Parts: sequence; structure tokens; C-alpha cells
Amino acid sequence: MQRTYRYLFRPFAWERFLKLAAVATITEGVVVSFRFSAAGTLSFDDLPAISLSSLLAPEYISFTVLAVLVAVFTCFLAYYLAIHLRFVFFHCLVHGSKEIRPVWALYQVPALRLFKASLLVWLGFLLMGILTLGVVAIAFFALFTLRTPDRKLDLGNFFILFTPCAGIALLLCLAWVIAEVVLRDFILPPMALEKATFREAWMAARQRIAAHRETFFSYFILRLGLPLIAGAIVAVAGSIVGRIVFATLGMSATGFEAMLDDATGVGAYFRIGLQVLFVLLGLGIGSVLAVSLGGPLGVYLRNYALLFYGGHYRALGEALDPPPPGRQN
Repeated sequence: MQRTYRYLFRPFAWERFLKLAAVATITEGVVVSFRFSAAGTLSFDDLPAISLSSLLAPEYISFTVLAVLVAVFTCFLAYYLAIHLRFVFFHCLVHGSKEIRPVWALYQVPALRLFKASLLVWLGFLLMGILTLGVVAIAFFALFTLRTPDRKLDLGNFFILFTPCAGIALLLCLAWVIAEVVLRDFILPPMALEKATFREAWMAARQRIAAHRETFFSYFILRLGLPLIAGAIVAVAGSIVGRIVFATLGMSATGFEAMLDDATGVGAYFRIGLQVLFVLLGLGIGSVLAVSLGGPLGVYLRNYALLFYGGHYRALGEALDPPPPGRQN
């Protein structure tokens, strides 16, 4: 908590705080959502509906394929940029730096290495997920085809099939979360500090985990539980603040909409301009609130992970708390 406070608030400057909080929100995946609506503005119901059959029609199939390829490329690019930003954020937190741009070029190689390795890891989870989904589909197909003599659904078969399927799905989700924690907390630091390969970082992390099983087991429990507890607190705070702010903004938008409801000519254009302005204001205020609440939580969680692993990984510990010059080995 002290490191988080010093990093974000000493000295405090709104521009720098929002920048660092936005980076923490993106790299840590902390999402605080807000809903804003203003009377008379566009909604998703007003947009034209596009059915899947129309997208697969012969005259649109080339556009659909191109759109899918662009979407896939965009997702891969966004994931790589997020990993690269994690390295930059790691450097800033370890060394107390508050400048993002000068650090960006330092981690191109390790970011690309971790990106490729992460894709292989998630590809493995995707294959296991597809296999699990196939098993679940077969189990439920068998469930609904196996009936009692009076043609009713057998609840005994339902629970016999449902329990292992739910257990497998739960274990797969838990393994996915643990893999994400290992990639961020234990593999990224050696790749950033010592330019280690993914294999070297993983072997070192596995040795440390094997040597201190109980400590790392406790860490995994806290690492999974702390975001849930802190997230609940942030969600409540965000709900209270959001209701106050967006209620005020919504009443203002409703008032202007009522004043200009029958406007024509220039007044009609002015009404449209106000609608666009209020939508942009809602998006802007929601983004600022989301970053302001989620950013400190992201910095806190990353500092917690750094301080824990710094106690088991000497290079990280010395980078976080450099020894006096006379005590260096």
C-alpha cells in the first residue's frame, strides 16, 4: 500500500495519475464499468440489425472473411501490445519510473518471446476447452436420450453426468487462472531483468515453487482472493459515485431534450449536437472514473506480486530494494 501511494500520489498530478492508472488498468485487466443513458440519444435498438445469414450470403462473404481476418489480427496485435505494456509497467514499478515512452523500446525482444509462448499456452487451453466441451455435449446428449421406463428424465443419471462435467470445467478454469498468474508474476520478471528465455524463466519459477510449496500455495490463494475482495469494494464505490455523477448528467441531458423537443431548423441541429455532446461526456466521465478506481487497484495488485516474488527471487528483491553501496556483493 505504501509503494502504491508513493507511486501514484507523491507528488500528485492529475495528468500523470490518469496516465499511470490507465496503464495499470490495461495491464492488470481491472474493469470498472458504468452505464449512462440520456433521453433522446441513440441506442443499440436504433441500429439496423444484421443477421448471420446476410453476412454469409454470397455477395457479402468476401467482406465477412476480410472482417474476420482483420478482427483476428487486431486481437493478436492488442494482446501483444498488452504484454509489451506489462513489461514497461513492470520496469516503472520496480525502478520507480513514471515515464512510459522512454522504456518502451527496452523490452521488444522479451515481449515478443512472452507473446509467442503465451499463445502456445492459450492454444493448449483452447484445445482442452474444445475437448471438454465435446465431452460435455456427448454427456448431455446421452442424458436426454436415456430415459426411465415411463419416458421421464432420470435425475440420477443427470447428477452422475453433471457432477464430473462441472468438476472438469471448474478445474480447467482454475488452471487457466493459475497459468495467467504464473505468466505475469513469476515468468515475466526474469525475462525483464535478466533477458531470460521463457524456458529459463519457467524452470527457475518451478524450482522456487517446488522449494517453497506451502508459501506459494498461500500466495495463490491470496492472489486469487484479493482481487475479488478489492474488486467488490471498488464496485460498490464505483456504483455510488457513478449514480451521483451520471444522475446529474442524465438530468441535464433530459432537461435540454425537453426544451428542444419540438425544435426545427437550426434548433434541430443544435439538439443533435447536444445529444452527441452528452454521449461523449458520459463516455469520457465513465472512462475517467473507471481508470481512477481501477488504476490504484491494479498498481496495488502488481506491487503485491512483486514484493512476494522479490522475497524468493534475489535479482527482483535487490531491484525493488537496492542494498547500500557498501553491502553489495
